[in-house]
Amino acid sequence: MSPDQKKRSDDFKRNISTKEKRRIRAEKKGQVGTLSAFSSMGVVGWTVALPTVFGAFLGAWMDYMWPFKLSWTLTMLGVGLFTGCVFAGMWMNREKIKIIKEREGAGPKESETKESDKNDEQ
Repeated sequence: MSPDQKKRSDDFKRNISTKEKRRIRAEKKGQVGTLSAFSSMGVVGWTVALPTVFGAFLGAWMDYMWPFKLSWTLTMLGVGLFTGCVFAGMWMNREKIKIIKEREGAGPKESETKESDKNDEQ
């Protein structure tokens, strides 16, 4: 077997091993259900909607208390929308980091890879 074929064979084995470990971990963890997916969308939706509605109510109250040429309602609605989008982005970033860490933990460890290479040589 040529060195190039050996390298491709080792890469193939490592790739299959990694995928199998992910599959086994997913079976233990369980599948992500429809309810879980909807709850994630709901978190993002409420994270944007609540500050937006709160901003609109605050703006309407400010329009009533301190009338001004510009609409406080529209201004605070925009501030609430911006704030909600920032919070939703922060939440999504945290979830993305969790997924990346979980995937990094799924890869073969250096000691396992070296050990399997030694076994293949024998």
